Amino acid sequence: MTGADHPPVAAIILAAGASTRMGKPKLLLTHQGVPLVRRAVETAVGGGCTDVVVVLGANHEQYRPQLQGTPARLLHNPEFSQGMSSSIRVGIEALADDARAAIIMLADQPFIDRGVIKRLISTYVTSKAKIVACAYDGVHGAPVLFDRALFLELLLLEGDQGARHVLTIYPRNVTTIEISPNAATDIDTPEDARRLLLDD
Repeated sequence: MTGADHPPVAAIILAAGASTRMGKPKLLLTHQGVPLVRRAVETAVGGGCTDVVVVLGANHEQYRPQLQGTPARLLHNPEFSQGMSSSIRVGIEALADDARAAIIMLADQPFIDRGVIKRLISTYVTSKAKIVACAYDGVHGAPVLFDRALFLELLLLEGDQGARHVLTIYPRNVTTIEISPNAATDIDTPEDARRLLLDD
């Protein structure tokens, strides 16, 4: 499925965190030679997202140069310290009017590949579900696709509530795709980076 044969689906990549547990800007770490923040954009574009928004906050000066030459639109969330909900809000408010759905992605999940994004979009198209989440180890999590009908709910999130909160409100609207727990791994600490053999 290519971008031409499905409704416009945007990606909101959350990249505003302060990397406090890593002790340095973690999205500069590379996997297969590509910085994590750029890898997330390439995954979204390769997966068929028609508009890619990256929400930056802490460390935005270091991350911006890594995204030169990509089609991503870079946004700054000055309130990133108020939690993930503030970055989701910035992303949703910036989406084009024609976006029928948006995939919320975490920039620190280096093993999410374009195939996962393609499956989210194709499942959305075929199932007509309002929410398509990744499922692993018995939980639902990122990346997650939301139909435009739920954008208001995302705008109403508060504090460190992530998009998963909306899944708990509308369980009947959720369908899932199975991914491996390894694919879902996010990078928070130097130990994570060493264990997963990321480049420093």
